[in-house]
Amino acid sequence: MNTFYNLFKSLGFAISGVITFSTIPAIAQIIPDGTLPTNSLVKTQGNTTIIEGGTPKGNNLFHSFKEFSLINNGSIAEFQYVGGIQNIISRVTGKSVSEIDGILQIKGTANLFLINPNGIVFGPNASLQIGGSFVASTASSLNFADGTKFSATDIQTKPLLTVSVPIGLQFGATAAPIQNQSQAFSNGATVGLQVQPDKTLALVGGDITLSGGNLTAASGRIELGSVAANSLVSLKPTNQGWLLGYEGVQNFQNIQLIPRTDKGSQIPSQVDASNEDGSGGNIQVQGNSVELTGYLVRLRTQTTGAKDGGDLTINANKLSVRDGAVVSTSTRGTGNAGKLTVNASESVEVIGRALLPNNPGFLIPSSLTSGTTVAGKGGDLIINTKRLLIQDRGQITTRSNPVFRNGQFIAAGTGTAGDLTVNASESIEIRGKESGLFALTNTSGDAGNLTINTGQLIVRDQGEVTVSSVFANNNPVNQVNLGKAGNLNVTAHSILLDNQGTLTSNSDLGRGGDITLEVRDLLLMRHNSQISTNAGKTGNLGGNGGNININSRFIVAVPNENSDISANAFTGTGGNIQINSQGIFGIESRTKPTEKSDITASSELGVSGVTNINAPNNSFIQNSFIELLPNVIDTKALIANSCISRGIKREENSFTITGSGALRNSPGDVLISIYPTGEVRSVEPISRPWKKGDPIIEPQGLYRLPNGQLILSRSC
Repeated sequence: MNTFYNLFKSLGFAISGVITFSTIPAIAQIIPDGTLPTNSLVKTQGNTTIIEGGTPKGNNLFHSFKEFSLINNGSIAEFQYVGGIQNIISRVTGKSVSEIDGILQIKGTANLFLINPNGIVFGPNASLQIGGSFVASTASSLNFADGTKFSATDIQTKPLLTVSVPIGLQFGATAAPIQNQSQAFSNGATVGLQVQPDKTLALVGGDITLSGGNLTAASGRIELGSVAANSLVSLKPTNQGWLLGYEGVQNFQNIQLIPRTDKGSQIPSQVDASNEDGSGGNIQVQGNSVELTGYLVRLRTQTTGAKDGGDLTINANKLSVRDGAVVSTSTRGTGNAGKLTVNASESVEVIGRALLPNNPGFLIPSSLTSGTTVAGKGGDLIINTKRLLIQDRGQITTRSNPVFRNGQFIAAGTGTAGDLTVNASESIEIRGKESGLFALTNTSGDAGNLTINTGQLIVRDQGEVTVSSVFANNNPVNQVNLGKAGNLNVTAHSILLDNQGTLTSNSDLGRGGDITLEVRDLLLMRHNSQISTNAGKTGNLGGNGGNININSRFIVAVPNENSDISANAFTGTGGNIQINSQGIFGIESRTKPTEKSDITASSELGVSGVTNINAPNNSFIQNSFIELLPNVIDTKALIANSCISRGIKREENSFTITGSGALRNSPGDVLISIYPTGEVRSVEPISRPWKKGDPIIEPQGLYRLPNGQLILSRSC
């Protein structure tokens, strides 16, 4: 009892008046409430509480309890029924939380619904032995297709029981939490709460917390839904049990998968729809804030056979994956892996890593990942959010991996990796060594493509955005060939690469992938940052460099900081580079890489590629970057709204903003008005405001203000 008391305190329940403590060991507290036409009958045989009776209506069997708890490890609550019952529907009408630390059992294939609006706690020894699906919810009622409700809060009115199909979980004035700590075993494996293959396991309530608790539904469906009061969650029958819908829910609460400490050991939480003998199942997580934290904390579905795997979908305002936690879909067979989709309206954070307890030198990154290790195609990974942050070795990856067993290479694998797509309307920031977005192959299967759409892309401090084809463990003996690297496509308002930040599509053996950057405003490269699609990195193994296409209003680097744009090869042909820009500053095209900031498409032993740069000649200001200090360029202040007025005595050292359409073509020129005023003014600025429909003159140069600051003039 003390264990559950602590659990209730952690959930914020008012304990007094709810739990009666006793020195006499209790097996169960399952008490019918006498509210049904045919009431539930409860009897005890040893450590088993047998539940009979109830009111049958068609395929539904209804039970109603004042209290429903299993207190002791090893205690069993067995539901018995006769006939063709499909759904056993149980409600708790009293004021007690349901404490389940034993076995819920049904000898048959019926689905089990447990509805308790006061809250539900599954203890470390809780388990399921049922043939059908299991839905545990803190809803106030279960709604049916014919409009009737089986309410756990309104028991004054005689219930109208129905033969109809359940279609929804209705929450009232409260949405109590659900907590799971189950670590139950099955066939030598820790499975926690487990349903049979191809069935649904659903927890739907207020805050959902797995603290050292597992959920398992091989080839089935797992649903985690955290909603606020007065919500309606729909239920739709499927061949896997039930599909939950949240179309009518306005507010959500929080979901946590975290470890707990027991006798000095960390016990992780795991949600798993994988099947070692077949296809992976589907997982849907729906909440406000969804958090996964800790080593071996994972949310995954994997297929190992010829059937395709299921999808994993997270819908939230915020997703946080930290300290070695993993969210994954994968295939280890000929079937394709399922798709991993994250829809987080505010933010996604993938941060940190975990150290293996028995091998402190080995790091497990926090990650969102989709992979293949045999022949099936890896699943696509799609992220839709406002802001994405990846740091401290966090990773988001699609990958084709070789097969390893006990650290030994077994087979190369042929599966193609999935595509990685990130849509972050505001920003993507990647910080730190080994942190990044990756679409990789280490096999003969091709790497997937990586597509980024964002407002601002920042990659700094050795962060990476990479689509590559590289040998596993840097060992070419493991494979006879490699698939080709994927393509990297970025559309952004601005890109900042700083302190060895990289955008790469490299290959050890095959052709480097193509890189396409569509940048509305500014591409800024600082401190040994790289944009590269190189090939033949391992020496004489060959391979051609990929192509690089950059369309950016301005491209800015610092000559002595060795920031490079390269499409190089070793023995093969260098790739082609096409750059279209209104101004390129601080970086030059060269035939070979140097210690300065270069644009190169060379080949060490083969034929160099072609570099084509379509930009104005800005050589007259290139020297201004030689003396540039690291903190001079301010990306927010770099672009001015107008030109700088110089060369006219009365306007020396002034910065005149006159609006588009009344500007000099270059510093020192007379000021020509295109407006029909009938005169040409050489000194006085035209003050007529710019109006919709007036022409806009694009920037043509970079200039230094009297205080030494460099700006790009929009109209010079």
